[in-house]
Amino acid sequence: MRELLMPIDQTGGAWAPIEFALGLARRSGGRVIAGFHPRLETLPVVDAMGGGAIVLSEQSESRAETARAAEKGLNELIARLASENAEHVSFDADSIGTVYAIGERARVHDATIVSKDERYQDWRLVFETALFEGGRPVFLVPADWHGDSGATIAIGWNGSTETARLIGQSLELMRAAATVHVISVENWMVPGPDGKALASYLRCHGINAVNTDVADNGGPSASILATASELKVDLLLKGAYTQSRLRQMIFGGATSEIIADATMPVLFAH
Repeated sequence: MRELLMPIDQTGGAWAPIEFALGLARRSGGRVIAGFHPRLETLPVVDAMGGGAIVLSEQSESRAETARAAEKGLNELIARLASENAEHVSFDADSIGTVYAIGERARVHDATIVSKDERYQDWRLVFETALFEGGRPVFLVPADWHGDSGATIAIGWNGSTETARLIGQSLELMRAAATVHVISVENWMVPGPDGKALASYLRCHGINAVNTDVADNGGPSASILATASELKVDLLLKGAYTQSRLRQMIFGGATSEIIADATMPVLFAH
């Protein structure tokens, strides 16, 4: 993964997951593009034809001013790390016009990196826009994650096309790992190859893959996360929304629960 998009807003440079992003870039000889976007504010706007509908409107601060603030924070963050890291990062102030354009920009990057930090008020919108509109994988990085990842990878495998697509996009990443654990939870599989078949396929690609079948203990997501924690996994791969997003919002689901509860970075694809 050589072209990595890391969206940030005007304060995001100060807390962006830059250590995680730089680790990926260094291993692949790639770069991180910190793509600035203005924050999205919810403001009441009267629609004369629509009976006073509420719509979303970009805030009125100068884009140039807020972009400079983001770049300044990012540069200060990089300066606190090793100086050689600067060559792996570039700042893009202009390519993302609004938060909704992140998905379009993601299409010409190998992956998007999103911080799950409450200071990043648009993180969920950014994540879902990149996931559904970008056509490329999306890393979701916990706010308290510092440092590299990818030495010990786990796949939450249920046989789905979403996860299969992610695996095809992540072979290079997995070849660089010391171990890749294929975690399958009982009664969670959709029709398709089991974990043993996936582990065998990965070994054909030179990946040290190990199959791990686990009992359902508290639901698929809880079982996957507990097993990943026991195995000291530092990157989890998960196909996103095998069930529809609306159904998961109403009834819950493995993707929504992993988004909420994962303590390690997760790479998603839809």
